[in-house]
Amino acid sequence: MPKSLRPFYFPFRLLAFWLLFFVVFRLWFVLWFRSEWSEENPGFTWLSFWHALPLDFSFAAYLLALPIILWQIGVAFGSRSYPFIEKSILGFNVLIFSIFIFVFGANVFLYQEWQTPLNNRAVEYFKTPSALLDSMSFPFKLASLGIYAGAVWLMLRIYKKVVGTKIYPENTSRWGLLALPLWLGILVLAIRGGTGVMPINESAVYYSPHLFDNHAATNPGWSLCHSLIETRSTINRYTVMEDDVALNGLNTLMGAGLGCNNAKFQFFDRPDSTLNVVFLILESHTAQVVEELGGEPGVCPNMSRLIREGILFKNIYGSGYRTDQGIISILAGYPAQPDQSIILLEDKAAKLPSIPKILKDSGYSTLFLYGGELTFANLGLWLTNQRFDKIISERDFNSAEKTQRWGVDDGILLQRTILEINKMRQPFFATAMTLSLHPPYDVPFQSKWAANNDREKFLNSAAFVDHAIGAFFKSAEQQSWYDNTIFVLVADHGASQPGGLGMDRPESRHTPLIIFGKPIVGKGMKVDVFGNHHDIPATILSMMHKDNQGRAFIPWSQDLFMKVLSLGIRGRLQEIWSGFCLLHQ
Repeated sequence: MPKSLRPFYFPFRLLAFWLLFFVVFRLWFVLWFRSEWSEENPGFTWLSFWHALPLDFSFAAYLLALPIILWQIGVAFGSRSYPFIEKSILGFNVLIFSIFIFVFGANVFLYQEWQTPLNNRAVEYFKTPSALLDSMSFPFKLASLGIYAGAVWLMLRIYKKVVGTKIYPENTSRWGLLALPLWLGILVLAIRGGTGVMPINESAVYYSPHLFDNHAATNPGWSLCHSLIETRSTINRYTVMEDDVALNGLNTLMGAGLGCNNAKFQFFDRPDSTLNVVFLILESHTAQVVEELGGEPGVCPNMSRLIREGILFKNIYGSGYRTDQGIISILAGYPAQPDQSIILLEDKAAKLPSIPKILKDSGYSTLFLYGGELTFANLGLWLTNQRFDKIISERDFNSAEKTQRWGVDDGILLQRTILEINKMRQPFFATAMTLSLHPPYDVPFQSKWAANNDREKFLNSAAFVDHAIGAFFKSAEQQSWYDNTIFVLVADHGASQPGGLGMDRPESRHTPLIIFGKPIVGKGMKVDVFGNHHDIPATILSMMHKDNQGRAFIPWSQDLFMKVLSLGIRGRLQEIWSGFCLLHQ
């Protein structure tokens, strides 16, 4: 570069450093998840380095803004200010790249679980670091610390090599200040992604029909900062039709005007208004381990027994992919959102109706149990607002009972559930949420699966959960309230394992939904209709003849049995379940 341009070396060198930084971490991401490459076009993944440039330039421009302004301030004050300005810029950049080494590294770690780039929801979980650390083994923590320290050292060496610590050449003229408006204009254009009407967003780097390729091209730093800014945004980026057209489509989807809303089934052999209800919300449970749903045989024999003696919904899919999405959907009938989780918006979440609220108003006593920490993702706050009389979490167990890194294993939790229910006044509504089927799968159990890889560990943990469910029902059968209780078993969300599926695959979202209990008439029924987590409240409340409350207050929830009728397969339903009595009002 000519001597006349040497005063302008610094911005270009700093830009080169950040682009190299992004390349290094993208290379790590792509190689780490090589199993996610498209089988049809694996080479397309490497194109992510090219297609990533718009967001990489945009994010680099954000990171260059302050150093360039400081650099120009040094030009204005002259050579006496150079040492201080150079140290300030060096310190700022070291701080920033140290932060983003953690961010880009966390993106790799979380992607393995979430199958999405790092976003604002993850930041909410960082507010409870102990819960995150509990999911990691000590060797993993030690290795992570070592890798982080090594990455900071390496990037500092690269920074000094590419940018240097002396950013002002000799004879720098104050005439260089005239370039400041030009630099700021270039930065603004780069940040916006050009001169177009709309500023740049993630869609600018999406280039492949294979989702992983697009995630590889997405800059995790840009994506995280954007999602933090947009956390409470009410902008609907998915509007694709006129309001009246959307409303008509919604009415059709929700079964409005189908003429079967007055039909009633008699589900139970006794007055259903006095039945107790127990929900078992199973962490990460998936149809992939339920034989009756086409899953791995022999993993869940106890669940198979419940299916034979209860009602199985064969086509139920998780509303989201995280517990904070699933529990809201299951208990309150609120669908998961693509950009944020409503449970993190305290003022909105508190206003949601729910099964426990409705049953509490009907005279039920209420109980919630979880073996983990309820500060995670605002769970405890939301549960308190749902009018649970008693909430039990990890803090209510002694240290000997905390057998897993996440807290209390499912065997101990479900036996505690029996003891706590025994203290309740009938009728009651109780919910136990499990945690054993969660990484690192450190269950106190050894099945026929050797647990030497992620698939085997998952299957071993699933077998343990099923063993704990079997023990729970064996104990429950001995209790006085058992004959008057119905049980609902459902996963909070699906899982990638044991098939190693991406969370964008429908198979990974497929979850069991089983309704079981001695009062049920016509055992062994299998319902083929497609449904979702948020259909559970309307279905359960309708079974208990409280559907008017559910229909009025939980508008996004649709009774799955009414959906069966609306699809015109009422005759088949009666044929399958001969003991099922259809009443007309």
